[in-house]
Amino acid sequence: MQQEEILNLLDIIEEKMLEDETLGFSPDVLAILDNVEASNNEIEMLKFRIGQHILMRVFSFANSAYYGSINKGGIHTFYEVVTRLGMSHTKALIVILSLQLLARDDEEIEEIFARSFASSVIGKILAQQVGMREDMAKKVELGGLFSEIGMMIIHVYKKLHAPDDERIDKAFIDKYHPYLTERIIDVFALPDFLNTMIFHEGLVMEANYITLSGITQLAVQFVHASFSKYNHQLVIEPLAVPSGHDQTISLDHIIEDQFNSLGLSKYLRVVRKRPRLLPVYKGKEKS
Repeated sequence: MQQEEILNLLDIIEEKMLEDETLGFSPDVLAILDNVEASNNEIEMLKFRIGQHILMRVFSFANSAYYGSINKGGIHTFYEVVTRLGMSHTKALIVILSLQLLARDDEEIEEIFARSFASSVIGKILAQQVGMREDMAKKVELGGLFSEIGMMIIHVYKKLHAPDDERIDKAFIDKYHPYLTERIIDVFALPDFLNTMIFHEGLVMEANYITLSGITQLAVQFVHASFSKYNHQLVIEPLAVPSGHDQTISLDHIIEDQFNSLGLSKYLRVVRKRPRLLPVYKGKEKS
């Protein structure tokens, strides 16, 4: 394809995917989450404009162990959801869940979503483990969540609107999905730092430390490797919990809870007792 045809096709995909009829709501609806002076009631009323299925998933995620059910208790209002997750994270979650809903029963697209979600979970944990502040760790989490959203958009567009368009092949998607990611970030007024975090392929470093982009890429590449090697799953191997330790706050249980909250449990495998792959070697017998 010539460049003009490529750009025209990308514009068509963007326009079609952001229509109210496709996405389920107008991007303008989420603008209220950018208003720092928005009242509790204005934010609460947003729940009537984004669809019940998406709303239920967002509530389930906000109530998962990591986000509050351990120490803060359950939440019951959309305003509490936004307060707990943060405005940017709530917006991003609504957008990507709307795409997941459009792609229901399509395993290829759901796997893209599962990988992105896994990258966000692992990325945040990595950021915390290296001592980053909570606000920095949440940036990594958001970067992982959006790492493949452009790919999801093109796949969903082809599934719904252009199943026979041979121009939209794997090579096209691999090459041009970052354009759609960039457009989504712009249209939904998501934080600018996402542009600097997502569009890297290597381990991004400053002079003396790994950057947020680097941590994000570590998570993304680890998740891709796990999905590739272990039959489309994120595999984690927790060690035995020390006596007296509350298992409900162990990382493996928190990760499980987060995957379950979005209906992604089949993409996670927790190996709590690793099988031995080789026979025990007893040494060479003496003659």
